[in-house]
Amino acid sequence: MVLRGNDAGDWTRPSPHQYPHQWNWDSAFISLGWATFDWPRACQELESMLAAQWWDGMVPHVHYDPRHLAQYFPGPDRWPRAQRHVRNAGQLTSGISNPPVLVTAAWLIGLRQSDQRLRHAFWRRVRPSLAKYVEYWGSARRGPGQPLPVMVHPWESGWDNSPRWDALRLSGLKPRQPYSRLDNRFVRASERPTDSDYDAYLALVEKLEDADFELERYRLDSPFCVHDVLLDATWYGAANDLNSICESLAEPPAVSGERLAEFAAAFEARHWDEAAQLYFDWDCRRQERIRTATAAGVAALAGGVAKPRRGRAAWRRYAQLCRDALAVCTVPPADPNFEPERYWRGPVWLNVNWLAVRGLEHIGLRAEAHALVSQSLGLVQEHGLAECFDPFDGSPLGAGGFSWSAALALDWLEG
Repeated sequence: MVLRGNDAGDWTRPSPHQYPHQWNWDSAFISLGWATFDWPRACQELESMLAAQWWDGMVPHVHYDPRHLAQYFPGPDRWPRAQRHVRNAGQLTSGISNPPVLVTAAWLIGLRQSDQRLRHAFWRRVRPSLAKYVEYWGSARRGPGQPLPVMVHPWESGWDNSPRWDALRLSGLKPRQPYSRLDNRFVRASERPTDSDYDAYLALVEKLEDADFELERYRLDSPFCVHDVLLDATWYGAANDLNSICESLAEPPAVSGERLAEFAAAFEARHWDEAAQLYFDWDCRRQERIRTATAAGVAALAGGVAKPRRGRAAWRRYAQLCRDALAVCTVPPADPNFEPERYWRGPVWLNVNWLAVRGLEHIGLRAEAHALVSQSLGLVQEHGLAECFDPFDGSPLGAGGFSWSAALALDWLEG
């Protein structure tokens, strides 16, 4: 079984070789699979990730395993100042985060447990850390004059080389320090980000280090500051799920209704594009939408922040753009930036489909949600538990034995 095979003890490797450490939103998705057959292990998965939390509430996107530092780049040596911010001494982390799916996962894991005593005990243990994480995005990362958080690195989105971030890749930004990639040892280079992508990624890491991870200092010297449509929607969903945890524990809400309403209004104002009938990201530097159609706009429906009418329009428009490919391909086939095998530039990902299914259920498109689950499980049945899949024939791409693919299939099968 994939999850057992990738089990590192307290947490799960995303895949056996390509990703030897713990990743933030990977663990969130992975925990949902554990919860279907080993509930204590699901709790352990999330609590292990929260052990890497910073003093300011940030939960890093990578929690490094000191036993495997030589097997992955970049390691914590590229984030030296980050280690000063970690709450628990000795935990090695990156200096950026991921969309806060962890909070939603904690809520859903709790709902899997029929014993109220055990469910509430788990929520009580994690609630303080989850509340700090939600608040981190709402305060330390709050944009000037906006309730929406600012994303500072493509890795933070989880969609590393998405065409949404091509302006950064084309900027020619390069790091000061030389580096050697390790990510092409187990996966073909044609399926991975380019060297130009990595130049930009490492240059931004240096800028974040120079700013000691303070948003205002970073903004002065960085070309990359974005309101990410999926991150924003995930935060809204996380805030509501955190409030649900608080309500279950007879505690006051962590995020006020007024604040959520302000956020929802800003989300629509920044992200909805009436002409395109799609949700886009927002470039904080240029003060304009990044009008690149990707599946992020439909995955964002999972957060429950989109107006249902607009959500239905966005789904139908994106489905039309991708009508010649499997759902939900990350970039429409007719887009000039579409690359069917290259990571976040075309392939189908099961975590995107899982988010889209939740979004479709939110906006009342239950038949479409059911069809997407069926197609996703069919991919797994025919092509295995790959990292991602070819958007035309479904053939496996990326790393094999991929943990979140296994976990989300289990979550769907258990209902």
